[in-house]
Amino acid sequence: MRKKALVFLAVLLAAAISPSSLIVRFSPAMAQEGVVLSAWTCKPPKIDGVIDEEEWSTAAKIDFNITNYNGTIYVMNDGGNLYLAAKITDDDFGTDFNTYDVFMFLFDNDNDGSPEKGDDGLFCFSISGPPYDMFYNVTEPNAWPGDTLDGGTADGSHDETGDNVYNYFECVHPLDSSDDAHDFSLKIGDIVGFQVRYLDNKTLIGFWPSSSWCHIKIASGDLVLSDNDVYTVTGNYYMNGSIIVTDNATLMIENAHLTFMQTTSFQFNITLRDAAGGNPRLIVDNALIDTYASHFRIELYENSTAQMKGTQPAPNCPIYLLLHDSSSAEVSESTFSEISLYNRALLYLVSSSVGLLRVVDESYADVDGAAIYYLYAANGAEVQASDSTITYALEVQSSKTQCYIQGITPGFVAYWNFLENCSVIIGAGGFAPNVTLSNVQVNGWSFSFADAVNAIISDSRLCSLGVSGSSVVCVYRVYAESVSISGYSRMNATDSRAGNVQLYGFSALWAENLTATTTYIQGQSILYVNWYLDVHVVDSLEQDVPDANVTVVSSDGTETAKGKTNMAGWVKLTVLSRIINATGEYPQGPYNVTATYGIYSNTTTVNVNGNNQTKVVLSEFVIPEFPALPLTIIVFVVASSASLLLCRGKKAGKKR
Repeated sequence: MRKKALVFLAVLLAAAISPSSLIVRFSPAMAQEGVVLSAWTCKPPKIDGVIDEEEWSTAAKIDFNITNYNGTIYVMNDGGNLYLAAKITDDDFGTDFNTYDVFMFLFDNDNDGSPEKGDDGLFCFSISGPPYDMFYNVTEPNAWPGDTLDGGTADGSHDETGDNVYNYFECVHPLDSSDDAHDFSLKIGDIVGFQVRYLDNKTLIGFWPSSSWCHIKIASGDLVLSDNDVYTVTGNYYMNGSIIVTDNATLMIENAHLTFMQTTSFQFNITLRDAAGGNPRLIVDNALIDTYASHFRIELYENSTAQMKGTQPAPNCPIYLLLHDSSSAEVSESTFSEISLYNRALLYLVSSSVGLLRVVDESYADVDGAAIYYLYAANGAEVQASDSTITYALEVQSSKTQCYIQGITPGFVAYWNFLENCSVIIGAGGFAPNVTLSNVQVNGWSFSFADAVNAIISDSRLCSLGVSGSSVVCVYRVYAESVSISGYSRMNATDSRAGNVQLYGFSALWAENLTATTTYIQGQSILYVNWYLDVHVVDSLEQDVPDANVTVVSSDGTETAKGKTNMAGWVKLTVLSRIINATGEYPQGPYNVTATYGIYSNTTTVNVNGNNQTKVVLSEFVIPEFPALPLTIIVFVVASSASLLLCRGKKAGKKR
């Protein structure tokens, strides 16, 4: 069949161009001369050879005349295709090899006014068989061979009809096909020159414009789909506007390179909205989205749905998928800078990569085999994650809760559920996300509390810890890269470390043996810096004195700490070192440390600028009788001996 078609084509073209008067040549002309036609369409016409006025209502139109043949040319484009139509006065419509008619669109691809090899041509024959997609080959007699004869591809389609008054020609051609050697490559804003030629009954009638070029400027605009529209984006597709899908319309993006020609971030978007009882839909199967290195949003509202497979950004093109109002999405084998779920939205995420996954407002996310840089869950959301990796951190935010978080460190998690493993109790009006991990690598953990009551964290390593509202949180042996406390919250931190500590509002941090790399304090917030003071009490012979009372008193007479020595004569006390607020640091001390045992007492003075030790010597005191033993043992031995002697005395009295 292909061989027969090629033979027919060669015969046909030879017959059409053998007389020198019929040879189709470009007429040299300045490219900037002539009329410029430009029109954007949201609804591609049906290419059936019937120029429906409604279908072509948005087209740019121009009347033309070729000798005694009059007509109208229609031009419009969307982001992927150029649509052309022409009607021309002709009282017959050739339907066989001897009477066929041809309407030709001949293009100056680079719009420089000079015909060049590879310039595009669209030949609309009134009979089937001849090629439609041609290219200028310069040499004669076959100056316009079909693209496929030179190893190219036939791109686009055409159809023709006649009514004995006019002949009608419709065609569509990609703006930017993959056949660069034979087709023009156009995008929004580009201008291409063109002329038209007409053959009636195989006879060349003439061309228009006769002494200049006409021009087509590729138009731009928003693509708005409504009602039950189904619109397919494929191949190279350019947008200098947004795509809006409403009602019950469907946008399909298949095997496409979709380019949004943004000059600023978020200038354009893809938005599904205004369902009005319908279901706006987005279906993507293998798409590369170029946003000109600017941030770009895909947003779903109301009852909108999306099925997105193989959605990838061009390099340096951050793309955000935002789901609102019970909308839902199934995403697989895709990459997004952010996916956020609000107001009971629903997401199924499989085998994909996401920078930030935010799940809030009772939304639900089911994650399987994904790589997520940062996962944030809050406001009663539910997240089920399995066989995945959280590269930086999982942040869990709760409100008006009690919980006990213990032993949280980076690593592989076989199973973990926030509500169960952290003994979460949710108070009235509070919330906590239900986060479940199964076989997930978590490289960092973060927790945020709002108005929490008695939240306790121990023996954990965190990326961040946030406390807001009027929370009360205690941490023990915790390392956090950053700590933020705001509102009227209070935190007690013991034996812990932090990279950065920030206090805002009226918050307070009571720190006991807490080291921080940097601190930032704003508003009425206050930081109390406490260190351990280990006091050793000995007698005059340097022997340990147990059960000695030790008090620490500031220079103004205020008792700061007190305790009693252990069996080794030591007591660990927490002493306020300094107070820090937004106006500066205020050192406390020096402190008088007094040790008392019975009637014996002594005092020493110390400054506490970090964990410190001091010794108090009871210089006039020696532990009696058993100087080498702790006093409690001595008391026990003396009491036991006295009891034994008393018993013996009673027995001796009976013998008398």
